[in-house]
Amino acid sequence: MKFHEDMIFKRNGQKYGQELINILNIKGKIIKVHQTEYGIIDPKMYKPDLVFELEDRIIILEFQSSYIDIKDEKRFRFYSALLDQIKNKSNKYIEVHVMSTIEKEKRKCYKISEESRFPIYIHSLKNLDGDEFLNTMKTKIKNNQKLTKKELLLISLLCFMSSKTNTEQTILNSAKTITDIKNLNDDIGQFTKGVILMLCDKFVKDELINTKISNLVGGNMKIIEDYAQRVADKKAEETRIKTRKETKKETIKEFITKLNKNGLKTKEIAKYLELNEEYVIKTLNQ
Repeated sequence: MKFHEDMIFKRNGQKYGQELINILNIKGKIIKVHQTEYGIIDPKMYKPDLVFELEDRIIILEFQSSYIDIKDEKRFRFYSALLDQIKNKSNKYIEVHVMSTIEKEKRKCYKISEESRFPIYIHSLKNLDGDEFLNTMKTKIKNNQKLTKKELLLISLLCFMSSKTNTEQTILNSAKTITDIKNLNDDIGQFTKGVILMLCDKFVKDELINTKISNLVGGNMKIIEDYAQRVADKKAEETRIKTRKETKKETIKEFITKLNKNGLKTKEIAKYLELNEEYVIKTLNQ
């Protein structure tokens, strides 16, 4: 299943994203939701999950179903440098927060150099009993009881709680439960379904389960049609980019310089941009 969730989160992210970061005990007020898909060098795309700008800093929120290793740490650091260059006009500090289906609540640090460390904040909902929570929600829905915004969001985050079922099945349970709610508010309904679709896209590898979830929460949503149009527009843009080789070369040089100023070493820049390290060094010395 392909899904482009930016429209859902851009529309409702400031309002319901606030509820989401409150659940994770991230302090601060969201004032803007940023687009999360950035093209650097065609056709390479980099895409954090959610980006919220708070009054005092910017939060990159990632969803993770495996233990964070050095590759993830470098990727999160690169997201931070990339966002800093493309969107961070206010020079606000950028933090990376990870919501994990497997790791406990803690803070990790990616060591950039002896003097510099990049913190990564890991959040967990494993202290919540997902099976018990799901049964409680089903009972409330059956009795036509109104659910709070927090409860609705927690339904979409069911896969991060403790459960006897696996991640894919809990995401399917989230989809079934959210679609059982009668007269669901359209805005928060779209947001919660968008979260479920994004988690499905990231974590559900079983094609049958993936399709079931897509049909349950995405079948009648205009966002899917909008995504198809975006794909067509992207292909047209790729064709136009190919005719601007010299401009692209200049863009590469500018971006290499900016990444270097943000603390990335030549090897890291070469790896992320899929360039020869000698070319990176030569560019920086020009």
